Amino acid sequence: MRSAWAHRGWGADLTPDLVTVGGLTVDNVVAADGTVALGQAGGNGAYSAVGALHWVGHVGLVSCAVASYPRDTLERFGAGGVDLGGVAWSDERLTSCHWFIYEEDGRRDEELSSPPDALGEAGFPTDRLEPEQLDAWRAWLARRDAPDEISYSEFRNRHPLMPSQIPASWAGVKGVHLAPSQPDVMLAMIDHFAPGGAIFTADPGGHLSSRPLDEIAPVLSRLDAFLPSEVELEAMVPGAAPGDALRVLAGRCPGAIAVKLGPKGALVWDRTTDAPVMVPAMRVATLDPTGAGDSFSGGFLAGLVETGDPVAAARFGAISAARIVTRFGADAPLPVDRAAVRDTLNKEFQP
Repeated sequence: MRSAWAHRGWGADLTPDLVTVGGLTVDNVVAADGTVALGQAGGNGAYSAVGALHWVGHVGLVSCAVASYPRDTLERFGAGGVDLGGVAWSDERLTSCHWFIYEEDGRRDEELSSPPDALGEAGFPTDRLEPEQLDAWRAWLARRDAPDEISYSEFRNRHPLMPSQIPASWAGVKGVHLAPSQPDVMLAMIDHFAPGGAIFTADPGGHLSSRPLDEIAPVLSRLDAFLPSEVELEAMVPGAAPGDALRVLAGRCPGAIAVKLGPKGALVWDRTTDAPVMVPAMRVATLDPTGAGDSFSGGFLAGLVETGDPVAAARFGAISAARIVTRFGADAPLPVDRAAVRDTLNKEFQP
């Protein structure tokens, strides 16, 4: 219940450099090589905050945290520079977590869910699954019937994020990233932060990409950058090549448009030349792609606020994403070595 929530602020009297708005979830992951990571603390709000934190020292998070979200992870976020003053808290515990099961080509299955303990209780190894074991586990999950379980995403839909949970001192923040949310939540956040002159970026997720462009026009018209994935871009502009789809969105959104292409990088629409520009992904040994797009978005926000250049911003995002995918969990890159991150930017992307 909303009335049972309370605010616990870390540094809530300070203005963060940037703010991200999104979820805190616990996920079960099977990497492309079969490695299993159960009960990983993540969420698009957490991943985008950490992505931004690679470039600035203080990032505010607007989210909700249930009692089953790992408290040691929250402590690591706070110690690493994530201001949790915008997080609403609930005593409810959730048992069901989504499974992110990855293929060699980067695709993932994310429609199945269960508690982390279910894998071992069903007689499967909990550290690594061979291909035939993974097929059997998928089939087991598909047969599973637990209608009373509430997932983290369902909980967030029932308890949407609200401007009333945001500390007053955050009004003058320079930039805000909106992770996938319902359009009314995004608009409420834009209304809240816009008087302070914030730059807004947004990731559509299924909340926006499943709707007609005319329906999401009120959100698109107020963004400084719109950052869909390749799947989301195809859903919004069916049948169009990525460059042509970006041109369509550029006619709807006054800000930058970039499509995230996973391990290939990002394609950024250049309004000056009326053509797309490719920003390659960094070459790293990828273990867990979970949160890569969200981390990219957090880095993109930081880069856009700093440079005003969408192509440069995508380079910031590429580095943030690369530092997430080599390990499991949203808190894995903390504490961030920002000097090393800047050095990587200079070496990888400067002429």
